Amino acid sequence: MDRRGLIVGSGALLTLAARPGVAQEPAAAPAPTYEGVTFESHRKPIRAIQYRPAGDGRRAAIVMMHGAGGRITNRGPWHELALRFAADGYQVLTPLFTDAFPDDGVRPERMMEAWRDVGEDAIDRYIAAGVDRRRTAMFGYSLGAYVAVDGALGNSRAAAAIGLAGGVDVYRPRPPRRRAPVMIIRAENDTHVLPRNTALWIEFLRDRGINVREEILHGAGHVFTPSQWLDIFERSAAFYGGNIGRIDQDVS
Repeated sequence: MDRRGLIVGSGALLTLAARPGVAQEPAAAPAPTYEGVTFESHRKPIRAIQYRPAGDGRRAAIVMMHGAGGRITNRGPWHELALRFAADGYQVLTPLFTDAFPDDGVRPERMMEAWRDVGEDAIDRYIAAGVDRRRTAMFGYSLGAYVAVDGALGNSRAAAAIGLAGGVDVYRPRPPRRRAPVMIIRAENDTHVLPRNTALWIEFLRDRGINVREEILHGAGHVFTPSQWLDIFERSAAFYGGNIGRIDQDVS
């Protein structure tokens, strides 16, 4: 991680003194902030970027799990997606879960368990900081989709999960140990994680009583365009907004 790049976004605005006869532009809304952090999982320091909404937001949190070969940086679509979630009122954490166990491509079960534990520990970190567990959720892309969803349905206390472009060809899913609403976003023309294998994952979960909402990104491959990332955000925000992010009432 380039720690020089992990600068907290101030959101501060410089204003000019009003001058007679000169129209003043309205002040922009406060922006989300972000900073580099570390936390412990499997007795190892896990690097991450933490994003905060301006103000109280929704008092809800999302942990985002990257894809294979992913890096945690303050640029690019992953960072921009996290910023969008933060602007929508969520606290967000993007851990580099491979810090817990380097990816050798073979991925034995102990490796997958270490990665799932990173997500579990990240959720617990938010709960310990005062976020209601029923306002916490996972999000994952590709390999991270499996890690996020399988972890949320395992020992995690997350209340919802989204898997983007994941499937049974990533890893064989485990029978769920707990229930939580799940949304799986499938890329129609994905040649890396085949759509039929995403469909098999959805079928596996539904057969075991999991409430799975399926969304299809028509025309999308495994790598997304800026407009497709925006579509992913909008679908995800609608899903989260209907459960962990509800602002019309507090959970009790």
